[in-house]
Amino acid sequence: MGAKYALYENPNPRKDGKKQPLHARIVPKGTIRTPEIAEEIADSCGYSTATTKGMLDALAKVISKNLRRGYTVELDDLGSFSISLKCRPVMDKKELRSWSVHFNNVHFKGSKKLKEQLKPLDLERDSQAGATRYSPEQRKGRMLNSMEGKEYFTAAQYMRLNGCNRSTTIRDLNELIEDEKIKKLGHGKTVLYVSVKGKEEV
Repeated sequence: MGAKYALYENPNPRKDGKKQPLHARIVPKGTIRTPEIAEEIADSCGYSTATTKGMLDALAKVISKNLRRGYTVELDDLGSFSISLKCRPVMDKKELRSWSVHFNNVHFKGSKKLKEQLKPLDLERDSQAGATRYSPEQRKGRMLNSMEGKEYFTAAQYMRLNGCNRSTTIRDLNELIEDEKIKKLGHGKTVLYVSVKGKEEV
């Protein structure tokens, strides 16, 4: 079975209420993690799952070590990893000291071979996902902005804010938890989501 997609309405830059063009985006089915990847690789090449997982763990450590040393890490058939930095805005480089520059994010750029392998993509329209006004990133960003000044957020509030169904809401919230943007408190009908705020940087 191929990947599924849904149509999302582009943001309205003028915010005048006029309908905007739609664009297609993949509907994520979930997350495949290291144990599943290790098992799949082991099945295809004869290594044990434990050995394969150990190699994947070692690869992650080697990538991290070399990114910390300032290298771009390129895996031939996969792509390259690099890091970006952040600092407060300055007009003169003398205003900034090295301790004010911080790690920002890890960026991945897919290789030409990987992109060619993905071009004949088998796509199927998700019949349960109607045209949605916001993309996943926009929905999550709207929630994080709305959480400022609030003690907590609920799934019902997320659904009303973004006009999405419950399955989409739970998927988005779980991704925010994985990204350590929010944390989940309680169980069942009493679940609350609270913001995870990092330390303010100088």
